[in-house]
Amino acid sequence: MSTRIRSLKFNAVMNMILVSSSFIFPLITVPYVSRVLNPSGMGAVAFAQSIVSYFSLAALLGISTYGVRACAQVRGDPEELSRTVEELLVILAASTTLTFAAYLLALQFVPRLAGDKPLFLIFGTALWLASFGVEWFYQAIEQYGYITIRSIAVKLIGLILMFAFVHQASDYHVYGMIVVFTGYGANILNMLRLRAFIRFTPLNQLNITRHFKPMASFLVSSVSSGMYAQADMVLLGFLATNHVVGIYQLVAKIKTMLVMAINSVVNVMLPRLSYYARNSREKYHDLLVKNIDFVLLFASAGIACAALCADAIIDILGGSQYRSAALPLLCILPALLFVSLNTVLSQYLISSGHERQYAIVNFTGLVSSILYCLILIPPFGATGAALSCSLCELTALLIRCWYARDFITTIRKDLQIIPAPIAAATATGIILLIRIAWWPTRPLPQIIATGTVFTILYTAMLLLLKERTTISIMRKITYKHY
Repeated sequence: MSTRIRSLKFNAVMNMILVSSSFIFPLITVPYVSRVLNPSGMGAVAFAQSIVSYFSLAALLGISTYGVRACAQVRGDPEELSRTVEELLVILAASTTLTFAAYLLALQFVPRLAGDKPLFLIFGTALWLASFGVEWFYQAIEQYGYITIRSIAVKLIGLILMFAFVHQASDYHVYGMIVVFTGYGANILNMLRLRAFIRFTPLNQLNITRHFKPMASFLVSSVSSGMYAQADMVLLGFLATNHVVGIYQLVAKIKTMLVMAINSVVNVMLPRLSYYARNSREKYHDLLVKNIDFVLLFASAGIACAALCADAIIDILGGSQYRSAALPLLCILPALLFVSLNTVLSQYLISSGHERQYAIVNFTGLVSSILYCLILIPPFGATGAALSCSLCELTALLIRCWYARDFITTIRKDLQIIPAPIAAATATGIILLIRIAWWPTRPLPQIIATGTVFTILYTAMLLLLKERTTISIMRKITYKHY
């Protein structure tokens, strides 16, 4: 069994390539498919995808998070690692079977779902593919090179299929199949490759029950966090038309792409954090501080640039049918910072053994999300869903800060909270003043001009404010140049 553990720099680069592909492919596919299927078709697919994600969360039982920690902790012991993976797969087989039965009953008796049963049956296959993707195992042993190559290959195939078979509004079922394949097709390869790492043993030699207690908190937290992340889309689907859902799904896609870009480095840290939590408190502390600095730096830039280019982004990705999505996009942008900081603090709670507090936060987030959606969606539609998303993430962040207050107190002196927001606000203000005199009117030149000028101004301000991450990057670039 070969489980070579690469450096964090290699993993971060691989994950950034993976995230870049997750960013680039939608930039190619979304403008095309949004115009072909129109908001109603896109809304139908987005709603079905959100409903299935709810059932998938129940089937996974929190193993997508628990599995990373459980496997990372024993990755140096091949026999114990194999046993752990097999035990978790047996649990998943039982939970997915029960969940799929409940899903079929929902399709039969819930009118909103029964109205387009073929589409929901297509997405039902994602339940099985998601459960047996064992992505948690490959993350635990830090096989980010494999994850990246495999994912890009599947996306390329999905891209070809989309242009080959999606040509008119009635093809939204076909598009649903392609979405399932692109999102979960790589999981088949994961299972096929698993035998290269794992030696399966007879079932009677397994101890499945030992996972139940530590999984309990992960179950509550993972299901809750996943549900509150999708609550806006699901409740919007029940409270509004497919057209409104179609408008909002474009906003949600943009938010997701930006969050993935910001979290590209942050997400690779969890296995290493779990290891450092046991073996090196100093490295554990330093890594979390770097994560927070990174999030503040890139989230501030992402929010500012997206706000400056909101109309242009909507025009490029959706076209004239989606122009009403500009206001919801502005309302959801604060969530970029809240989501990313929530990710970092969640890493702290998980890697330091605070699963109970992690679960409480996510459950509270779910409750607050439902309340915000029920209050804001009826009067404001897609804009209300966007506002509820930002408010929910802010609520979750405040509670996480409360539970992590002792840790935050210890690292506060090492954090640089002020430079990034000030630099982003200053750069934004200067660009708004420049726009009074002249600025490109076409969407793409507008985005390019904004991105270029903002990057120059933002970097200059960060250097002026002596932001250490920026200084470190510039020193490395200068050193390599000379």
